[in-house]
Amino acid sequence: MSLSKTDFIHYLNCPKALWLMHNKPDVYPLGKFSEYAKKLAKEGYVVEDYVRQLVETWDNAIEFSFQRIFKTDDGLYAKADMIRTRSDGLIDLYEVKSSTSVKESNPHNQLKDAAFQAIVAKRAGEQVGNVFIVHLNKDYVRTGDINPSELSIFSDETVRVNALLSETEAEIEAALILLKQNEIDETYCTCLTLGRARHCDSFDYFNPTVTKPSIYSLPRMGGVKLGKFVSENRFGLDEIGLNEVTRLQQPVLKSYKDGQPYVDIADIESFFNVLHYPLYFLDYETYASAVPIVDGLGPQEQLPFQYSLHVLDQDGGLSHHEYIADQAEQPVGLIEELQRSIGATGSIVVWNKTFENTQNKKMGTRFPDKSDFMSDVVDRTVDLMDVFKTGYVDIAFDGSTSIKKVLPVVVPDLTYEGMEIADGTAAMDGWAKMLAEPDAEKRNALRKSLLAYCELDTLAMVRLLDFARKLIVSS
Repeated sequence: MSLSKTDFIHYLNCPKALWLMHNKPDVYPLGKFSEYAKKLAKEGYVVEDYVRQLVETWDNAIEFSFQRIFKTDDGLYAKADMIRTRSDGLIDLYEVKSSTSVKESNPHNQLKDAAFQAIVAKRAGEQVGNVFIVHLNKDYVRTGDINPSELSIFSDETVRVNALLSETEAEIEAALILLKQNEIDETYCTCLTLGRARHCDSFDYFNPTVTKPSIYSLPRMGGVKLGKFVSENRFGLDEIGLNEVTRLQQPVLKSYKDGQPYVDIADIESFFNVLHYPLYFLDYETYASAVPIVDGLGPQEQLPFQYSLHVLDQDGGLSHHEYIADQAEQPVGLIEELQRSIGATGSIVVWNKTFENTQNKKMGTRFPDKSDFMSDVVDRTVDLMDVFKTGYVDIAFDGSTSIKKVLPVVVPDLTYEGMEIADGTAAMDGWAKMLAEPDAEKRNALRKSLLAYCELDTLAMVRLLDFARKLIVSS
């Protein structure tokens, strides 16, 4: 039985999930953990190309090699991103990452990752000297061609990695023993003590008695409170008292216990009281990459490339405006088109105000001549998501305020199902493919799919606001 670096990180997140993937691959469900790992690996290779370019300019470039494989007789496998073979016979290990800092916690603990590499290299007969984690410089801003020496930071983590070797050795041995077992207790996994965002792909497989909804459906459920519920074997919402949860969690729990949506008309009315017509329903799509694709951006920084805008007049008239960049560029064209579509008065309605206004503020900073307009947009922005966080909450949302969870419950006739592009990640990928597509017909098809998805986002907000308005009228 083999154990790779990826396997080991998987083991740290959930040992039983790793066992299932190796021993029962036909029932292992690929999910967010697996997809995120693929994304990190893909971006890591992009960063490694620039690191390679940098190393090739060094006087001692001949000492470095890439993608060196280490194997041991007991099944350990590691592929080092880069090594340096020193004149004293030792090798230095370099782990190349697409993050902007050294991550130290699961599920992607880079120090443990490096410790695993060092242990495998040593067991394969090498003498390891220093261990480095190469990550992106968070302060780097692209100006012209990518400058590899400014893009990357070589962080010497030898001391911290060495401090983890003994612990990591024990975890490796435990992982190998686990993988050799033909059978394990498949009635639970350690993810029970983690919040839903950190559940392994196989959580439902190992924990079939945790029905939905459950304590994991309560927003921001984790820490000591989650540990208490788990230790007392209380997973069902019928076993949880309203006095045991936070103010934000109470509407979800009340909806479950009452068997109907939780409605706070006063809360909804307070939202409508701040609205001024015309209403501008705005949604951005953004692109982010480890290595910035345009000047003025840093690593992993969001680049708005598209928007949809529905405009609702006081008399009920509805119009639609849209924009998409046909090349990778700073969003000055997007801002100017937005200026032509948004009037001097009226509320700007978004879903997740924090994200949208972060983009607005950054665009205002990048373009000083547009700062007054962008500041005005920020000041006029209201968050429709708040209504469905505390004003109208249905247990069918499963504790989420994602528009993808709310819309099917509240406005079931409006759906993302069947769309070529149906979420933000797919939109990011679709735009990148559109820019690279040489065939005009295929490029236009991608463009239409992107526009259709973003338009649905803002139309969904129009319909959701109308639903909330009718609640007030009928109360």
